[in-house]
Formats: sequence, structure tokens, C-alpha cells
Amino acid sequence: MRNQRNRVLAKRIVNEATRRGYTLTRKALTLLESSEDPIKTLEKAINLLTNHGAGSRIIDEKVLREVSEVEVEPEPVEELVEEIPEPPIEIDERFLKEYRITGSFEEFQKYFRSRYEKLASALRERLGGVVDLRTALRLREGQEAYVVAMLSDRRESEKAWMLRVDDPSAEARIIVPKTSEAGEAAEKSLMDSVLGIRVVKRGNSLIAREIVFPDVAQEETKKLDLAANVCMISDIHVGSKKFRDDLFESFLDWINRARDPEVKRIKFLVVAGDLVDGVGVYPHQQEELELTSIKDQLKMLSKLLAEVPERIKIIVAPGNHDPVQKPLPQPPLSGEYRKILEQSGRRMIFVGNPAWISLGGRRILVYHGQGLDDVLQLVPGFSHSALRENIGRALELLLKHRHLAPIYGENTPVLPLNEDLLVIDKTPDIIHVGHVHVAYAGSYRGIRLLNTGTWQEQTSFQRNIGLEPTVGVAAVVNLGDLSIRVKKFM
Repeated sequence: MRNQRNRVLAKRIVNEATRRGYTLTRKALTLLESSEDPIKTLEKAINLLTNHGAGSRIIDEKVLREVSEVEVEPEPVEELVEEIPEPPIEIDERFLKEYRITGSFEEFQKYFRSRYEKLASALRERLGGVVDLRTALRLREGQEAYVVAMLSDRRESEKAWMLRVDDPSAEARIIVPKTSEAGEAAEKSLMDSVLGIRVVKRGNSLIAREIVFPDVAQEETKKLDLAANVCMISDIHVGSKKFRDDLFESFLDWINRARDPEVKRIKFLVVAGDLVDGVGVYPHQQEELELTSIKDQLKMLSKLLAEVPERIKIIVAPGNHDPVQKPLPQPPLSGEYRKILEQSGRRMIFVGNPAWISLGGRRILVYHGQGLDDVLQLVPGFSHSALRENIGRALELLLKHRHLAPIYGENTPVLPLNEDLLVIDKTPDIIHVGHVHVAYAGSYRGIRLLNTGTWQEQTSFQRNIGLEPTVGVAAVVNLGDLSIRVKKFM
């Protein structure tokens, strides 16, 4: 028996054929349901009959074979019912909590000490012999040493960058000549990041010869014996007048195609935040809202996600538009909102932002991506208007600094916890990011980098900053070999 989604799809196909004055055979309807784009294929079939002048008003499998959009050979029953084993799920419990702070000075001290120690440990392991800043300041003329320090300020002169850095022992100024190898790295060094710096003593000054980022380790992609796929989307923005419900319907049509071998292997759907458009997130947002209540927005989303096949587990992370606290790390949706999302009878797995998830041994870092805003605004050469060209480099910069929001105190609010949970202290196989609404798929040092665009047309706010969104995108990742297929729904 067809589920609700398949029934809706079949009705759309039959209605469109009838409207055009054509009749479908049962076999033709079945084949159209399994095609990549049923309505487009139907249109081709009608055009074929019209152009041939045959006068026939019957669309059968022979006509569909000629337009060659669908596989007309019947699939073996065994393949249709084949069960793909579901990989085990593990979730880092640190990102399932809601954290609270008092705002005390001691909390900030502990937070930055945690960040420093985590990243300094990775740098010391790579660099070997490292001295503290107090020792470096006592070097004799011409002596060199590696230090590991946090960048607190950067000033530019005509010929050099002036870096103000500190570690637990001291504070120091380091001069980085622009023409040196370290000059380019200094320009891309983010405030509040932890760096390894090879310095030489010249007079009373420390001169940088080399700057080393914490960076992730280079890893080869190892194939695993996993037949399962994971589908990834983000930034649905239900409730916005700009929400493309038609494209999301096409996505739901596709993910319900049990005959599609790629779809059949999907065991997980991961949503990386901004499930709904929210209320009062940006100036004059109410003028662009279709649904002005958070609860109504979530009810609509519940109805949509209920149409994802039961065999697919839905993993939901929040974003800055969703009804959770804004500072990172964000907790999972609260019980009140979970109940609304599950009203349609569909159970979901709720995680925070960010979240570390293991699917069959593959480490996936799910992050909505708020920290990208500061990178795009503050790093020379980056901008929202040029995001299509530089989003890959922006994601790589976060990985080089091994931090999801390195710049503290700018646009991205971050809770000063005892442990800095935004440090990338493990090497992920996949990092799935949203927020900036521009789709991207690439890799860096063996890590698959994904941004899955949005389901919302350009807003007035985005128009003002020159951001052109990629609308109607999903990514399918093979957990076995980490190959990626980006699907665009039109």
C-alpha cells in the first residue's frame, strides 16, 4: 500500500495528465513515480506524442522508453525489499545539555584557559620543543624558539603586522614582516586564536619567522563496510513568505522513492539548524512572515517532516532562528517544542549546535555555522557578497584554527563555559554546516566539507548584504566511501 506521500505524488501526476487531456496506463504511472522528475518527464512524453502527430491520448511505457527519462525494466522484487543495515548512532553527550553562566570574571578566565590548553596541546605535539613567552623575551640576540600564544590584537603598518599575544606566563608584541613567509599567515590569523610562532630575537624585539595554525591532521579516506547513506539539509525556514514549499515538496517526493537505489540506502536525515524562520530575528522580519507564531511554524514543519519515510531517522539540530538560547553552544530544542514537532507521530533525535555524531563509526560534526559571519566580515578578501567563491576557504580557515567561532565578542555570542566546547578537538570525517545559505561540497585534508544551502528565497536582509542564496539543496553522503552527491530541486 502506498504511503501518504506516494499517494499525493500519484494524484499530482494523474491530475496533470488529465488536465492536458491524456490518460496514463498503470505501468506508466508506476514508472513516472520512480523517475527523477515526474512532471518534467510527463511533459516530455506529451510533447513527443504531439510532435509525432499520432493523435494518441494514451501514455504508456513505450512512450516513456522513447523519452528515456525512466528505467522501464522492472526491478527484481528482491532488490526492492532488500534491507540495508542501520549503522549504530553515538552522540557526544556534552552537546545535549543546556548550560548556564553567571557572567563572572572567573568564568571568562576558565573559558579562555580551556581554549588555550586544548589548542596549545595540539601545537606542542606538532612542534616539539616550545618555550613560554617569558622565556622567549629573555632570548639572546639571534636566538630562535617556538612559542604557543593566543592572539589578542593585530595592528598593521606599511611593512609589518604587529601582533599582541599572551600565554599564562607573559604578554608580548611580535613583529611579522609582510614580505616574510609568516606575513600571509598573520593576515589570516583570527583574533583570540591560538598560534604556534617561531620567533627570533632582534634587539629588544621578537620577529616572527613562521606562524603555524593548530590545524587538523591530514587523513586518508578509509572505506568502511557500510551500505547506508545519510541525507543532509539545513535552513528550512518554515514560516517565512520566502519558504519554497514547492521545492520542499519535490524533496519529499524524491526521498519517498523506494525504487531509487540511492534513496533506498538513506538511513538518516540530518537537519543543521534554522528549522523555522522564527520571530524578531532581524529588523522588520514580521513583514516577511507567513506564520507569525513560533508554534504555528513548528506545527507546519511537523507535518512536512512526518512525510519522511519511517525507515529514515531524523536528527535535528537548532540554529539562530530557532526557539533556543542564542549563545553557542546551543542546547537541543526543549520538551515543549519537541512535542509540537512530534505531534504528527514522528519520533526524532534532538541534538545541540554544535553536535558530534557518530554514524557507523563515521564522525560527523553538525554545526549551524554562526561563527562564519565574523570570518566573512573581518578577514580580508572574504564577504557575504562573494560567498559563492570563498565559502570553501572560509570553512577551511575554521578547521585550520580548529575552532568553530574563534573571534570572541563580535557578532557570534558564545557562552564562557569552563570547557570551550567549540574547539574542534577531534578530527571529523564530515563537517555539515548551514547558516550562510550557500551550498558547497568539498574536502580539506580528507575531511568532507558541506554546506547545504537553504529552502528560503533571498530575504531583504540578505539583499542588503549582497548574499545570493542557493535554494532547494540536499546532499547525500555515502557512509562507506564518503562520496557526496548534491541534489538541486527545481
